Amino acid sequence: MRRIRTYTEGLDQVLDGGIPQGSVVLLVGAPGTMKTSLAYSILHGNAIRDGKGLYVSLEQGRESLVHHVQSMGFDPAETKQTLSILDLATLRKKMGDGGSWMELFRMYTQSIRTGFSYDLLVLDSLDALEVLAQFQDYRGEAFELFKWLRGLGCTSLVLGEMPPSRARAQPESWGRHREDYLADGIIFLTMEKRGDFEVQRRLRVVKMRGVRHDTAWHALVFDNGFRVTEILS
Repeated sequence: MRRIRTYTEGLDQVLDGGIPQGSVVLLVGAPGTMKTSLAYSILHGNAIRDGKGLYVSLEQGRESLVHHVQSMGFDPAETKQTLSILDLATLRKKMGDGGSWMELFRMYTQSIRTGFSYDLLVLDSLDALEVLAQFQDYRGEAFELFKWLRGLGCTSLVLGEMPPSRARAQPESWGRHREDYLADGIIFLTMEKRGDFEVQRRLRVVKMRGVRHDTAWHALVFDNGFRVTEILS
């Protein structure tokens, strides 16, 4: 089975080599857990080495996202030919009321792949798509979305929000609609208070089909790039 490497120090070891190609993986966490940054870092790592990536943003504009990743030390100029950002919200404004959000998402991601054969797709985020597309039957529409993403033939990272009030919940039951059952993998991010002033970001691979992965909690550290380490007391 071919693996998509994250090029994140320590994370590929946790994943026993990487994410199985073609998987749909939920990257879930509360605000501030650096979901966007980690997802972009994985795209960037692949784009500067051996793959192409597409980042689909439903809320944050392209200019704002580029400014954010530049502040994290990622240079979009390095991946100009291999990493594309699709600002779907701005496209929708230009088009007016033509087509539903779900139709636009599917149309653009599929048409882009025709001329730009990306291996890795990031959807930011599932919660935004639920609101914008006005899901009526969430479970059914989410099922069809995940099925459609698998049909693209690429590996997908789907970002999901965890309300701060539920940040300490068991990762296995984070989904309001149990969408965790629909995904091939779940990577859960959280923040833990250490002492009076320090907060530590943590990561756990809850599940990853086809992988004998480590299920323990690890520290997620950003210092000139992400790295995943053991939690030190």
